Amino acid sequence: MRLLKLIGVLSLVTIFSTGCYKSENVENNPINLFDELPIYNEEKREISENVKIIAGSADLTLPSNSIEVGKINEIDLNNDKKDEIVFFEKREDIRNEVGFTVLNLNDNESNDISYTKHGNKIEYANFYDLDNDGNKEIILLIQDKNIITLNICRYEEGEIKELISNENYDYFNKDDFTKLGVLVDDLDDDNTLELVVYNYNYKSKEMDLNICHFKDNQISILDRLVFENIRNFEDIEISVGNISSKDKALFLSLPNNEDTGYTTQVVYLQDKELVNAFGDTKSQIKNGYFIPFEDVNNDGITNIPKIELSSVTIDTLSTSTFPTSLIISWNKYNGKQGEDADVIFVSQIYYNYEANFRFLIPNNLVGKLSVIEDTENRSGNYKVFNFYYNSTNTYSETSPHERKLLFTLNVTEKTIVDDTKNISKTGNNVYESDKYIFSVSDMNMTEMKKLDLNIEILKDYFSAIK
Repeated sequence: MRLLKLIGVLSLVTIFSTGCYKSENVENNPINLFDELPIYNEEKREISENVKIIAGSADLTLPSNSIEVGKINEIDLNNDKKDEIVFFEKREDIRNEVGFTVLNLNDNESNDISYTKHGNKIEYANFYDLDNDGNKEIILLIQDKNIITLNICRYEEGEIKELISNENYDYFNKDDFTKLGVLVDDLDDDNTLELVVYNYNYKSKEMDLNICHFKDNQISILDRLVFENIRNFEDIEISVGNISSKDKALFLSLPNNEDTGYTTQVVYLQDKELVNAFGDTKSQIKNGYFIPFEDVNNDGITNIPKIELSSVTIDTLSTSTFPTSLIISWNKYNGKQGEDADVIFVSQIYYNYEANFRFLIPNNLVGKLSVIEDTENRSGNYKVFNFYYNSTNTYSETSPHERKLLFTLNVTEKTIVDDTKNISKTGNNVYESDKYIFSVSDMNMTEMKKLDLNIEILKDYFSAIK
């Protein structure tokens, strides 16, 4: 252990609590001091410089899950009611190493101790009390060349103790499983955190989903599911959400090996065993693109997206591999298993990613709305979108005479509106964002009346994409 006197180190104690970012992901997460500094701050600069003195030739590094942790973090690791400073670092010399240093401040002295492993990148880092003993374990995923390994450490009595590493626990990397991902959450509300480890085999295109407990400094696997025909590891997306007001689940978006699309899976823990809600392929939802899961109606239940294929056209793909706009139907899991497992429709929303707005489709227009950009009237600062009502289902071939214009949406940059003073008067304003004015014109009042729509109602359906 090194003992180092720092000039001005006493000032650290009083200024760590100011101007810090704290992740809302998990209660008691570390304070992330240096991810973003939109305003120059002399105190933060002083802290950073002092940490760099300790780091020496090592570079401060930001783990890939930078939303949850930062380069430098303030966290009580050993439950002594005093925060330690933990910073992540990378040493590039003859032996490339990554790891972290724990800095403990005592009066005008600083005790620090480091932990490093061979590797070129920290894929994941976080701090959790995995075994309910009051001390937070330090969890790392370290990439060394093409292999990612799991490391779990504990800081106690001024020392860092390695509990899990590839040297003493290689289960997740055996049999050509080279990639790992980690989540931590209390999935079954029993006041004990589950360690979720998903590992991937490039040769067999297989992903294992392991639900684990950590106790007595050891990992015990409660249950495991195997998913086959997974295209790659990089596009796997797994998040924790809610399938009811009381029950959590893992929501998986898995890249298909057969095509470029994604398959949705919902997995939850019941009596310490994993339940794959959509194990029956008939109930699985497949999308051509990855769409994050979210609670679209703010009722506490996580919703599952399904892209409506009719909204993906040559025009929406003209400038990008991801569509410039989509219609997405949002659903929720019905809570049943086996052949009875299915989804329940919640809502349908039109998303325009270029102008960053969305339109909540009224229930009487679900499946019957199409939105087409009028490219002839488009300019760099002005866009026009025609909203059509289809008398037949929009997902089938619809002849032009069966399609009726409901209204035209004019999207104008605010700078242009300010300059001309008249573009915004082409219709009735229904929404305003930081960048655009949205106005409606050419309304088909006959059809609007049949559908119980008017300008005031339309205003409630437009909003920004979060």
